[in-house]
Amino acid sequence: MEIGLRVAALLIDIIIGFVPFVLVLNGMSWVVGKLGPVSFGLSSYLMLAVLIAWPPLYLSIPTALWGRTPGKLICRLSVTDYRGKPPGFPRALGREVLKCLSVGSMIGAILTLLQLVYQGGGWYDQLCGTRVEYNPYVRLTETQKKWREYHKNK
Repeated sequence: MEIGLRVAALLIDIIIGFVPFVLVLNGMSWVVGKLGPVSFGLSSYLMLAVLIAWPPLYLSIPTALWGRTPGKLICRLSVTDYRGKPPGFPRALGREVLKCLSVGSMIGAILTLLQLVYQGGGWYDQLCGTRVEYNPYVRLTETQKKWREYHKNK
């Protein structure tokens, strides 16, 4: 069950991250267009830098702060370190860079999927000392708890 949720969370993150990525590229093309003749040589390097840097940064900042990206939040998954807390920025950045390298290459994606199926975690999780946990229950407010208790005893 967790493997399907992990793949769904990754697809949601790709979809959600694609819209800001396109906006960043459009903004970069506007800035490069304002540079004039220098823009021809500089534009390809800037676009390549944004193309390489955006996915790991987009995925690692929420992972470092809250232990979840928007896709993991929707799928009720969280990334924790060995203490059970959200990983810090260096650990999250390393995890996401290795994950982008793995998922970006076809052989790496197949090997990672096989490892997820048979071992329950990716090699990037083992290397960075993180794990992905499934949280089936959400925290209820006091009103929700009282409402459930009232209807249970009714």
